[in-house]
Formats: sequence, C-alpha cells, structure tokens
Amino acid sequence: MGHWGKRGFALSAFGDLAELGFLLVAAAFMVRNAFASQGAARVFWSFSAAGIAFWIAGVAQWTEYEIILRVPAPQTPVGDTLLFLKLVPLVAALAIEPQSGLTRRFRILSFLDLSFLLVYWFYCYAMWVIPYRFVSREDSVYNFHFNTIDTLGHIIFVAVLGVVALRAQGAWRNLYRLYWASFALYTLSSLIANVAIDEGKYYSGSLYDLPLLTSVAGIAYFAILGGNLPILLIPSPPAGVHSRSSRALILLPARIAMVATLSIPLIGVALLGSSRVSDRVGHFRVMATLLAMLILTALLSLKQDLLSSDLIRSLREANLAYLSLSNTHERMLQTEKLASLGQVVARVANVVKKAMAATLNSSEALIRDGAANSSIRGMAEKLVSQANRTDALLNNMLSFACESPLEIAPVNLRQLLSAAVGLTRVGQNAHVQLEIRSEGVIPSVAADSSRILQVFLQIIGNGVDALEEKGSGALLITLRVVNRQVEVEFADSGTGLLEPEHVFDPFYTTKAVGKGIGLGLSTCYGIVRQHGGDISCRNRVGGGAIFTVSLPVANEEASGVSLANLAPVEGS
Repeated sequence: MGHWGKRGFALSAFGDLAELGFLLVAAAFMVRNAFASQGAARVFWSFSAAGIAFWIAGVAQWTEYEIILRVPAPQTPVGDTLLFLKLVPLVAALAIEPQSGLTRRFRILSFLDLSFLLVYWFYCYAMWVIPYRFVSREDSVYNFHFNTIDTLGHIIFVAVLGVVALRAQGAWRNLYRLYWASFALYTLSSLIANVAIDEGKYYSGSLYDLPLLTSVAGIAYFAILGGNLPILLIPSPPAGVHSRSSRALILLPARIAMVATLSIPLIGVALLGSSRVSDRVGHFRVMATLLAMLILTALLSLKQDLLSSDLIRSLREANLAYLSLSNTHERMLQTEKLASLGQVVARVANVVKKAMAATLNSSEALIRDGAANSSIRGMAEKLVSQANRTDALLNNMLSFACESPLEIAPVNLRQLLSAAVGLTRVGQNAHVQLEIRSEGVIPSVAADSSRILQVFLQIIGNGVDALEEKGSGALLITLRVVNRQVEVEFADSGTGLLEPEHVFDPFYTTKAVGKGIGLGLSTCYGIVRQHGGDISCRNRVGGGAIFTVSLPVANEEASGVSLANLAPVEGS
C-alpha cells in the first residue's frame, strides 16, 4: 500500500474534501426539501437525508485519518459500518414512493415489510462481516467479506431504484433516472476502488476517485433539483386502475420479508449443529441470530396488530356501506311506488276534474235559470258545493302526483308554521299544548309555500290526533339550521308509531275505517323530495313520535312571506 506522501498531500486532501463537500451539499438540500414538502414527500427526503448523514460520518472518519492523522488508505471498521448502514434509510426512502398514489395505511404496512428486510440485511452483515473485525481479528477475511456484502447491497439498491424509476412518472421519473445513474456509477467505482485498496494501488485523489466524485456530484444535483418536486407531484391514480402485475409487484416485498423471517430460525438451527458454535465467532453468531429473531417477532406482532385493526375498520365501513345501501334501496322502492301510483292518480284525477267542470257549469246554469223552481236551484247549489269539494280533493291528488308545477320563492318557515297552527284545531283542545321554538337565526327556504303548508298541516294534524287519542300531551316544533338546510322537528308525546318504516308508504294508515285513506304522509314525502329536501320519522325514547322535515336554504333571504292568501284546505 503506497503512502499519500508519494502522491502529494494536497491531492489526497482534495479528493477527500471534495467527496465530503458534495455529500454535505446533498444533505443540506435534502433537509431543505423535507421542510418545504409535506406528507410522503417529506418522509422521503427525511430518510434520504438520514442516509446521506451516515455516509458523511463514514467519509468524515476516513478524512480524519488521512488528513489529520496522516494514515494513507486507513482501515476504519466503524466508518465501514456507517457506510454500510447508509443503505438502510436510503432504501426506506425508496419504499415511501411519494410519487405514487398509495394510501397512508398501505405505506405503513409497506414500511413494516421493508423493516423486516432491513433487519435481515443488517443481520447478514453481523453474521458475515462484524465477527472478523470485532470478535476475531482477521483483516483479509474482513476486507473480502465487507467488499462482497457492500457491493451486493449497492447492487440491490440500484436494482430497487431502477424499478422505482420505471414505475414513476413525469418529473419524478426524470429525477429518479439521475439518481439511478449516479448510484450505478458509484457502485461500480466503489467496487473498483475497494479492489485497488486491497491491492495497495489506491490513494485519495487518484484516477479511481474521478468516477466516484462524479457520482457523488450527481447525487448532490439530484437533491438540488428535488426542491421543485413538491409542486410537480403527480395526482393519485383512481382506485382499481392497478394491473395484476403492478399488484404483484406491490405484494412482492411482503412475501420476500416472510421468507427472510422464516429463514433465520433455520440458520439458528444450523449454527447450533455446527462444530464452531463454542468458539467466539460461533457464539457471536448465535447471539446475533437470537437478537434478530426477537426484533423480527416484535415487528411481526406490530404488523399483525395493524392488519387486525385494518380488518376491523374495513368490516365496520362495509357494515355502514351496507346499511346505507339498504336505506338507498328502500328510498328507491318508495320513489318507484310513488311514481307508479302518481301516474295512475294523475290520470284518474284529470278525468274526474273534467267531469266536475261539466257538473259545475251545468249546476251554475240551473241556478241562473229563472224558470227553475226553488227545489231545483237548491239541488243545484248542493251540486256546486260538492263539486268544489271534489275539485279541492282532486287538486290534492294532483299535488301527490306532482303534476302541478312548483312556485318556488323564499319562504319564512316560522310564519308558515304559525299559519298552519292557526288552521288546525289545536286551539280547540285545552289538553293539547303546542310550542314553536327557534334555535338561532332561521333563514328563509326555497319552497312553494302552499305545498309546504300542506305538509305542515298533515304532520300537525297527525300529531294532534295522536295526542287526542292519548287524552292529553304536548307538541313541540323546533327549527334549526343544519348543513345549509332548515330542519323542522315535530315532537309529540302521543302514542308513537307502530311501524315507522312504513308511514310514508301509499295507502298505509292506522286510523279507523273512514278516517283516513293513507295518502297524507305519502303526499308529504313526495312534496318534500320534490323540493330537494328530506323527511323522516322515528319514535321518541319517552313515548311519542318525531317527524323531521329538512328544506334547502334560499339563496336570497326574504324578510317574510305574505300569508294573506293562505286558506285552510277543506278536509285537512
């Protein structure tokens, strides 16, 4: 091995300090990129900076020996270990894949799989290299084993980096190509330099350092260009677009990690059967095997816990999705039944309205006929009255069928509720208490006031019927704003609902024969849904029923709504 003095101290210092300087630049820009980015990109640059920090520590020790202690091409086992360990965070950074669309949960599981491989890799280093330097001093064996495993580690890293570069897109792909080319050159030049060191031909600043410095400069340039990546991130691909080959590639680390984990106990059994287990190297290897098994078992337990929690979370989400699907299915069935029934009702109502119009015209003509006697005019007046009532009922049927157009305008629900209460018989029963409350400022809603009045009359009427059936009670109406919708809650203390899931079905009624045909709440459901709102019901815990009507807030609020033209619907 030649002495640096024969080649010049300045040349050796330049070679060492140039490599150290390029690495410091790379580490500084990686730290800057970590602070400037977020999420997976920040983790990527943080791990990359940690790997370069190990690299800097190893090169710094080499520089200290050559520049300060004046030892040419020194043997630095600690520095060698640091240079070997730099691959651990660098590979961990590649596993993050900030350019991909992987979820955070999947990244954690992938990182755990990588942890298995990294522990196994360091275990191989402890079995193959460390004993021949720290346990049994055999420099030639140590140098050969270190060069072999270090080169193998860099080859694996370059291969993984190549796969990541092929999977990346856009700016990430170009940057990964630079990263791959730099590390491929570094792997080749490092192998040549290690061979030259063993043969005594290497010295710092020689031609062996030229490709090595070029590769380190390329890594520094990679870190500098990486500052643009946070604004060049590729959007995540839609779910389900991964091919079968890409899914197999994603699962490959987990399978390799499992094989590596299972191989360690087999290595331990082989060591116990070895004749050298009693010497210092054999004893060290057995202890390293037991420690690796302990660490991998802990990682396996952690991964199993994460998988179990993910499974429980997935089952819970699937259950919620099933319930939501069931509710949607029921709503679709309800809508289909209402649509089919509405078509029939509309046809019948239009035919009967024409007959009622003819009846009204004929009856009014008889009333105006001066030749008709009083009994005929009286009969004609009764026909007019019944025809008007029938026509009002037909209008309600057309409202149920949604045949008549809506007249949307800003509506003050507080005033509309007051009008609805005034049109009911609540005030005629001293045993029924009614109260209207507002939680905060209630804006106007976009609605047809006559249709919504019909909904309120129906719900309030049903509540009063339930309270009168019980003998006494209270009806509390509450208004509140929830997610840009005004929610009106009708809570009574009556007898409750027998089948809350069927109250909005057409022709469903619990009233006695002759007191209801079951179209009231079905009509309410259609009206509210036609307004883009929602209506639901449930039983109260303490007894009674709760109906909730939600209507969208109007874009332009109105100070009030005129109620002068609102009149009670006959028969409500």
